[in-house]
Amino acid sequence: MTRDKMITPSLLIDRRSLLIGAGAGAVVFSAAAPARADGAAEQFIAGVLDEANGFIGADEQTRLDGVERLVDKYVNMRRVGRFVLGQYARVMTDQQAEIYYPLFKKYATLIYRKALADYSGQALAVKDSIDRSARDIIVNTRIANPQPGDQYANATIHWRVYRSRAGDMSVFDAGVDGIWLALEQQSQFKSVIANNGGGEKGVDALIADLQKKVSA
Repeated sequence: MTRDKMITPSLLIDRRSLLIGAGAGAVVFSAAAPARADGAAEQFIAGVLDEANGFIGADEQTRLDGVERLVDKYVNMRRVGRFVLGQYARVMTDQQAEIYYPLFKKYATLIYRKALADYSGQALAVKDSIDRSARDIIVNTRIANPQPGDQYANATIHWRVYRSRAGDMSVFDAGVDGIWLALEQQSQFKSVIANNGGGEKGVDALIADLQKKVSA
């Protein structure tokens, strides 16, 4: 399904912000063969982006507060937080989990806020979508009216949508031209854990690293 309704992005992560905010290194998402379009997921993302219209043109603090509210409302942070740990999610203790998940939420929200800091305000249009499975959908968006010389005129901004068994939707990841934020975070987190002995010791090192980043 293709639609050209103009919408204003709330969690837009442009190519430069994605790489600076998440850190060095790019991970390319290897999507499965394209399946059918998903109109419900497209409508969900359009609604998320439309909701940003109330604050996107406001002052910086209002915009940053607005993005935090949208993250709280639409991003399943616990699911993302577990995903970025990869295989190490299975070795994390209950005590570590009590610290890690709230900490990860703060860290990931900061990434989204930083990504929006230099946002110049182009409108987006939902382009199309791909069902990777019944519960995993990619919605693609683009700049609707790029200005002459706009470096992102041909960029595709992706939104990965998770659909629960009950049919509820949430944002699972976002990216630009095949570079995905959660996958990039997973690469970094696993590296920190592995480089510090793996297991519970490595998770402790990751928690310490995140604590430094959120307090910087």
